[in-house]
Amino acid sequence: MMDSNKWLASVIATLIAIFTSWGVGEMFSYGSFVFAWSLNFILMSWYTYLASQVNLKLDSDYFEPKPIERNGSIYKYLGVQAYRKTLVWIGWEKINKKKNPIKNSLLSLKVNEYNTRASELGHTIIALIVFAIAIGVSSSLGEAKWLILTNLFLNIYPIMVQRFNRPRYSRIIGLRRNINVSKII
Repeated sequence: MMDSNKWLASVIATLIAIFTSWGVGEMFSYGSFVFAWSLNFILMSWYTYLASQVNLKLDSDYFEPKPIERNGSIYKYLGVQAYRKTLVWIGWEKINKKKNPIKNSLLSLKVNEYNTRASELGHTIIALIVFAIAIGVSSSLGEAKWLILTNLFLNIYPIMVQRFNRPRYSRIIGLRRNINVSKII
């Protein structure tokens, strides 16, 4: 449960995100690349702030890998490996690993696995909002093209990356738990 100060701050952050997005749309046009790009980063900042205000459990079955996802082949087919290489090439992975280094500990693995859930939730919420805006402000597919493309590369692929990585973290966490249990016995 959020206290009243966090609630008020979250409402203000939401209003700032709405009015900033509206201003960018009015200034550059809702069908422009500038609006689509800005909207995604405004929403990412907004979600990051809101997520910092609450303790998200993220223990829903939704986050558990589905049978089709376990070996990652569906995501490999959809180009997630190429997308991940692009993230390395542009330096995003270096920034991300500096913030959340992978250490050889069970706690570190659990934190990173949880972060895949938080990231996926954020990108899913943002993807849905961008999709709704694309439908709401665009009168044609051509007008919505930048919203659709930025949504694909800034939200849909990151969701797939998280769903690709999570089974690997879960497998390693399971192995580490088994090793720790066998040391006790």
